[in-house]
Amino acid sequence: MNTTILQAASLPALLDAIRARARLVAPARDGERIHFRPIASAAELVSHRDYINPRNSIKEFFFPRTEPLLRFDRAEAGIAVAPADTTFPPTVIFGCRPCDARSLLVMDPLWRWDYTDPFWFARRDATTVIAISCTRADEACFCTALGSAPNATDGADLLLTPLDDARYLVETLTPKGQAITSLAPDLFAPGTGDKQAPCKPAFDTLPPRLDLDRITAWLAANFESDRWAPWSYKCWGCGCCTFLCPTCHCFDIVDEGTYRRGQRRKNWDACQFPTFTLHASGHNPRPHQAARWRQRIEHKFNYYVQKFSVRSCVGCGRCIRHCPVNMNILAQLQQIASL
Repeated sequence: MNTTILQAASLPALLDAIRARARLVAPARDGERIHFRPIASAAELVSHRDYINPRNSIKEFFFPRTEPLLRFDRAEAGIAVAPADTTFPPTVIFGCRPCDARSLLVMDPLWRWDYTDPFWFARRDATTVIAISCTRADEACFCTALGSAPNATDGADLLLTPLDDARYLVETLTPKGQAITSLAPDLFAPGTGDKQAPCKPAFDTLPPRLDLDRITAWLAANFESDRWAPWSYKCWGCGCCTFLCPTCHCFDIVDEGTYRRGQRRKNWDACQFPTFTLHASGHNPRPHQAARWRQRIEHKFNYYVQKFSVRSCVGCGRCIRHCPVNMNILAQLQQIASL
């Protein structure tokens, strides 16, 4: 790792150099909301000071909402099957927070567990992640409760920390990050800076670390607890939390088309939906919202830990910030940790 200084005034030139060689994804306005989306020029970029976290996560640029797995055509000679292309364009994601960058490392073990998913890893190989440290946080943020930080480097190729309104401290963390600085080397000057001071307002807002081992142990021992029902009463089962979450990964596979031709597609799904576990027989092993809410907590803080030794949550706060009925996973975890 090495550090350099980038002048804020030079950022548009850097983004233009990136845009000349890759698809650029960054926070941009969609009406009143800020979303990650491909941008055509630096002018579309929203300043890091204008958002805590974009509404959507960077997950969808590695694991799209829907994608074809194969195509099929039926003819007199039989059925012809063509696999989907797994060649993806070079992409740079700019301006994500450290929590989103970390989510990629949380998800990697899943996609190479019993089968190496070519779609996920082809996109990972084609994508460079440039994160920006958080200089503020809100009441929904809780990365520190999970052992991370507003200026953590996990999962990023470059990390930019705003030293003031005029300069960024740039940490080059991987060869992909080095390739970005090499696009416009004149924009980067040798130098260092205080990485902690700009992030102090965020640190001061964020909660203390949770006793995660205690939480996992309680979950493992209390699958049948009577507490799950009252904890879930408010939940509508709308799936907002799971679709916005950078580490939720439930999907369904369906064949779409006609008798003659069609596609097999992978589509996002959610454990909070009543039909997610509905069997063809009519039986549903998670017949009520308490069981579905329990699944969300157990999966992130127990099952995923047992399988991959990491929690399937990065504390980005989207599920709290955007829940229509104010379900609060942090408050839930704090309560469990106190039991």
